[in-house]
Amino acid sequence: MTTSAEARQVAEYWNKIADNFDAIYTGKKSPLARRLDKWLRWDMYERFNWVMRCAGDVEGKKVCDVGCGSGRFVTALAQKGATVTGLDFAPRMLDLARQLSAHQGVGSRCRYVLTDVLDWKTEETFDLVIAIGFWDYVADPSGRLAVIRRMTSGTFLSAWPRAGTLRALIRRVRLKITGCPVYFWRPEQIKAYLEQAGFRMDSIEICGQLYFVKSTPV
Repeated sequence: MTTSAEARQVAEYWNKIADNFDAIYTGKKSPLARRLDKWLRWDMYERFNWVMRCAGDVEGKKVCDVGCGSGRFVTALAQKGATVTGLDFAPRMLDLARQLSAHQGVGSRCRYVLTDVLDWKTEETFDLVIAIGFWDYVADPSGRLAVIRRMTSGTFLSAWPRAGTLRALIRRVRLKITGCPVYFWRPEQIKAYLEQAGFRMDSIEICGQLYFVKSTPV
């Protein structure tokens, strides 16, 4: 399991780069940087489209985004009529998320909680839970998946970075320099962790450097 010290490293890293990361979505970059994002990070944009497709009609439903970052998914799902809770342990990310939800007029349907899901004490359950860009920074998913399983009454959508690719190696080296741990996964590992937690893996698909996984509680 990711240690508390490692979790702090991850939180500090994301708190520091929150504004730069969100610029991937806002496009507040140089023209060259925007073109590079479209070329190298196209799977990040596609994961957003995948979640929105799989979520379907969420009008009146309860949704939880685990590791919500700057709130892009939270706000979009709230715009579709859901009541959404976003969890993250980087304070600056949640500042950006609240600003986005308010700016888009859905602040009243969005709640943000500064926490690691492993430490969140709640009895709530959700029709849809998502964890996108989250498993990259978790050494052992078991504990967090167990918590997510207890929260999930409907569908669980997750994205996992693929092991064994050239970009995975480059990313590992780059993040090691910054002091942020990163992990990559194979399909059989993902399936085993999900089943151990009490999920059935309904589908898995490759998109660039990612696996998109749709699961439901057993």
